[in-house]
Formats: sequence, structure tokens, C-alpha cells
Amino acid sequence: MLDRAVLRRLHRLTEHEALTLTLYVATDQNRPSHRRRGYVVQAEAMLKELRSSHGDDGDLATACEGALSLVDQLEPRGRTALVVVHPATGVAEVHTIQVDIAPSVHWRRGAFLRPVVEALDEYERFAVVLTGKKRARIFTVYLGEIVERTDLLSATSTRAQTTGTDQWWSQARFQRHHDREVALHAKRVVDALFDLSLKMPFDRLIVAGPTEAAGQVARLLPRRVHGKLLKTINMAVTATVQEVLDRVREVQEEMEREQEQELVTGLLSELHGGGKAVSGLDAVVDALSRGRVWKLFYAKGTEASGWECRGCGAFTATDQERCPMCGEPLESVKRFVDRLSQAVLDMGGRVEMVDGPAADNLREVDSIAALLRY
Repeated sequence: MLDRAVLRRLHRLTEHEALTLTLYVATDQNRPSHRRRGYVVQAEAMLKELRSSHGDDGDLATACEGALSLVDQLEPRGRTALVVVHPATGVAEVHTIQVDIAPSVHWRRGAFLRPVVEALDEYERFAVVLTGKKRARIFTVYLGEIVERTDLLSATSTRAQTTGTDQWWSQARFQRHHDREVALHAKRVVDALFDLSLKMPFDRLIVAGPTEAAGQVARLLPRRVHGKLLKTINMAVTATVQEVLDRVREVQEEMEREQEQELVTGLLSELHGGGKAVSGLDAVVDALSRGRVWKLFYAKGTEASGWECRGCGAFTATDQERCPMCGEPLESVKRFVDRLSQAVLDMGGRVEMVDGPAADNLREVDSIAALLRY
């Protein structure tokens, strides 16, 4: 798993004068365009464009060949592949990331790691308790990866089924004993979860299982853990790890859509109230060229044409030969929205790509907007 220890090691490449090639490739096999090695075609196109913009650079050519070789040998298992090649030190490695990061390529001093750092900061760690009356399993989910931490089994007796009059008192005593055992099991589950929260803190909690068992564990949660409870869902204790992960992803997506809706609602309030916000491609590009964009919003699937000045770095959405800021020649930019997003991140800003109802609301103001710094 790509963690902060790996990022720290890659960040040390900034200590070298020689440049580093960083390539982000979309590899999610659930998308038709990425199947049949479509991600290799994607990498080839980005690397070709990069080389054409840097002229005859032997180090870049070597780095591109190494990166393409790594992509060609890749077995896609995640949503994004991060490729880092540093010819001067022999670093050539590829890392799988289980979240979506916009495809891009960078030739600069040090590995370009901001998108991954942003993902580490934004994605929350989930704990999942999948419990029945005898068995409980505890998982953690982070950056799309799931790990089963605990599989706890309690010696709980089976509920009494006898209903004869002569055995009524015996059954009642057995039932009380059974209920105590079930309650003790639930307490053991809560204790195990609390221990996990101390060793490996998590941000959100999902309690799953048959309704009665899951509800009992949820009621016993201590206050500091209960505050992290996001949802209680019905699920068989015997569910596979993949089934648990799929259900968590559904809950995460629901939560993300709700959060996106809140963010877009706040953005629209700023727009309609004459606050520090702009909408529409021209207005956003102008604000970005002036360094004023703090947070960029765009609806998923938004595409646009644009140009960038290699002299001063300004952007424009208008087809013209010269930069309106400095008069230098302009160059056409493919995947213009991705380039704008990268520029915002380079300035220390934030980017929100929204989907669902939030995207529908954003399309009413031309699909792209921004909150401003001042």
C-alpha cells in the first residue's frame, strides 16, 4: 500500500538537481476505456505530448522509456497507477492507488506527489464491525483497501425452541442465560473495537450484521466511538471481504454525494449573494491567471478547450495567438480542465469534482466555478 513512508522516500528526490518523471495513469478496469490495455495508450499519449513540449532532452527520453516499460508490465489492480522514474539515481517504480486521481505527467525536480497527499488528507479511515450473536469481524478500510483486523467467536448457546407447558420455566431460565451470553458477546465486540480505536484511530464507523445483533452493538458503543457511527446496515456475518468492501464503498459514495451537495450549495450562495465566487470558464480562467482561486469546482465529465502561456503561465479560454497578460505566444492545452485543476493545486488550493445532484446544480452555472481567495 502506498503510505506516507513511501511518500517520504520519494520526496527525497527533490534533493537531487536531476529532474524526475511522475506519471499518473487511470487503470480502473470497471471503465471500458481502460480495458484491453487502454491505460497503456493513455500513458503513451501523455508521454508523447510531454516529450514534444521539451524538445531534444535525452534524460527525459530515457525516463519516458522507463515509465512506459513499467506501465506495459503493469497488472491493473486499482484505480490509479503512480509511476516515478528518476534516471540519475535509478529509481523506477510503480504504485497502485485505490482511488481516482486525474491522469497527468510531470517532468520536474522531485516527484510530483501533491495529488496523493491530497487523497491521504481527504479520504477518511473507516472501521467496520460485522457482527452476529456468536461471531464478529472487524475491518478497516482506507484509500479503497480493506483489511480484516479481528475475527472474534463467542461460546453463545442456541436460543431455546421448546414451547411445552411442562418445560416453560426451564426454557425461561435458558433464555435469560442465552440473552446474557449474547450481551456478553456484544460487549466483547465493543471492547475489541475500542482497543482498535486506540491502536489505529479511525474517522468513521459502520456497524453491520443481522438487525438485532448490529443494533445491540451500536447501543453499547462508548460515547467517543458512538460519535463516529455513520450507519447501521443489515448484512450476513459470513459476507466475503469483497462484499464488505463493496457495501462500504456504497456508503462512502452516499456520504460524498451529500458532502458535495453541501459544498455546492455554499458555493451557489456565494455566487447569488455577490460573494467571493465566480462561475463559467472565462471567469474561472481569469481568476486563476491572477492567482485568486482558492477552491475550484467542476462537474464530473466537464470538458473545455483552452490555452496556456509558457511565458507567464497565464491561461485563456479564448483562441488567440498572444497572451493577454504578457504578449507571449500561447499553446493549446489538451485536457484543459485537468490542467486548471493542477494549477490550483500548485497554488495550494483545493479542487472538488462533483457528481450526482451536486453536479446537476453546478451545471446551472456552466459546470465550473470557483471560490476566491480575496
